[in-house]
Amino acid sequence: MTQDITRVGARGRLDQVADVVMGTANVVATLWILWLMVLIVADVLGRETLGRPIAGVPEMVKYSIVGIVFLQIAHTHRKGEMIRSDGILGMVRRRWPTAGLTLDLIAQLCGAAFALTLAWAVWPKVVRAYERGEMEGVQGHFTLPVWPFLFLIVLGSILLALSFLLTAATRFKEHRNA
Repeated sequence: MTQDITRVGARGRLDQVADVVMGTANVVATLWILWLMVLIVADVLGRETLGRPIAGVPEMVKYSIVGIVFLQIAHTHRKGEMIRSDGILGMVRRRWPTAGLTLDLIAQLCGAAFALTLAWAVWPKVVRAYERGEMEGVQGHFTLPVWPFLFLIVLGSILLALSFLLTAATRFKEHRNA
């Protein structure tokens, strides 16, 4: 489902900026995964060979998974690589192209609405966690601020909503030009 459309005008620039931002978020998440792998191996080696694990590794891994998923999800959708069952949609598109387009647009807009609702629901938690200085872990041993990970949920959700909207616009334009 990779998109090869000539992009011109403001929407073309928005597509390009979105691709760069989402691609950068994906690279950051990938590097984060590599860092976690090194951290986990070092923790296991420290625990087994020296009897000294690295403090806070379980907490870092727990929150990192959430951050990584939300940094990568928009790029995954943008590249057309999200798991999606579109067998029925394909049949409808072949037989009734306009109905197929309508169903696809509804799915993309519902995805955007869901992602924006998630961002809107989590944002107050980001603000509260930041204002209160909420931390995860054991005081005096290892603590980790919570708000950056909640913020990544908001950021990733907004980028995902943008990806859904850009995909809907692209599909509509493809159909109109066909």
